[in-house]
Amino acid sequence: MALVMEPISKWTPKQVLDWMKGLDDCLQQYIKNFEREKINGEQLLHITHQELEELGVTRIGHQELILEAVDLLCALNYGLETENLRTLSHKLNASAKNLQNFITGRRRGGHYDGRASRRLPNDFLTSVVDLIGAAKNLLAWLDRSPFVSVTEYSLLKNNIVQLCLELTTIVQQDCTVYETENKILHVCKTLSGICDHIISLSSDSLVSQSAHLEVVHLTNIMPSEGLGMYIKSTYDGLHVITGTTENSPADQCKKIHAGDEVIQVNHQTVVTIKLARFP
Repeated sequence: MALVMEPISKWTPKQVLDWMKGLDDCLQQYIKNFEREKINGEQLLHITHQELEELGVTRIGHQELILEAVDLLCALNYGLETENLRTLSHKLNASAKNLQNFITGRRRGGHYDGRASRRLPNDFLTSVVDLIGAAKNLLAWLDRSPFVSVTEYSLLKNNIVQLCLELTTIVQQDCTVYETENKILHVCKTLSGICDHIISLSSDSLVSQSAHLEVVHLTNIMPSEGLGMYIKSTYDGLHVITGTTENSPADQCKKIHAGDEVIQVNHQTVVTIKLARFP
């Protein structure tokens, strides 16, 4: 049976609180603040650093933990069943080319001072952040099964990670804007080349494969034996099935396979929630 999930944008404040209770221990102190302000799903998906600050989340590290968790919810809310490797590669490619066009357009302008200035314009930095965001979306896909077990895709993922790290280093270097732009142009062209390569793999069905959500009901569960499935949590809060025990409820249902992700348990979304706090 296909899973028809309630959009996270429709979550009530109570559902937001239930989700927060599964996050890192250091974030539990902010639950009362979210409860007081009645933060709902729509507000959560669009929450910013400034709004978190106003909610009492003053530590940058804690803000980042919440925003990273929200990023995963956004992917779940907006694109899990519609995105695939090809569409995400097209988006990253477009973002890289937009940044290239932005740089070349600036240089054609009559007031370009990049050879003398060392201060990067805010809109330039925003474009770099957008590019890294598009890369993160593609990396999240490449970090899933079955891509993680395919050597070619693993190499592509590692190359994209290195280029993103290079981008963050470049914008912090003390050099002229012109020199910074040249380095970023090189990164953009390399990223575009990787995207073009992925898009060209038209014969590989994995490139156009989207995710499919399905409900699985487990029955005949013995409290002393459990469900009979092994789950590994990734660094960014995804929960991946690594195997099942023979003749267990999970094995007998014939619908749970290694590489599957656990999205909901008992109708509660568990993406980013700690495994020990599953409902």
